[in-house]
Amino acid sequence: MKPDPLYMEYVDFLWLPLALIVTERGKRILTCLFVGASLFLLRLQVELLQQFGWGHGFLGTMESAILPRGQVTYGVFIGLFLLIARGSKGEMKHVHMAASIVILIAAFCVSSVIMVL
Repeated sequence: MKPDPLYMEYVDFLWLPLALIVTERGKRILTCLFVGASLFLLRLQVELLQQFGWGHGFLGTMESAILPRGQVTYGVFIGLFLLIARGSKGEMKHVHMAASIVILIAAFCVSSVIMVL
């Protein structure tokens, strides 16, 4: 199997400028922090599993590498969060922060399960 090009490893960083465009002015920093934390957690999970020698997951039921699986999973959650942020204009920052924390924890749990498969 031929390795992925280098740009595919960092393609999920395109969420950062999209987050700046989509959200309103008062919530841009929180949204970028959410996207940055998601990208950091993804890289941390991938590094941890690769250090254990599980580059294709613990169970080996899927043939794909764990990074693309994690990118898709976190991409779905980031997209969901950006849709929520776009639709909740005028809401308080506290609600926005609470939503980002809950969605980040959910993304971490779901991606952990998917990466282990």
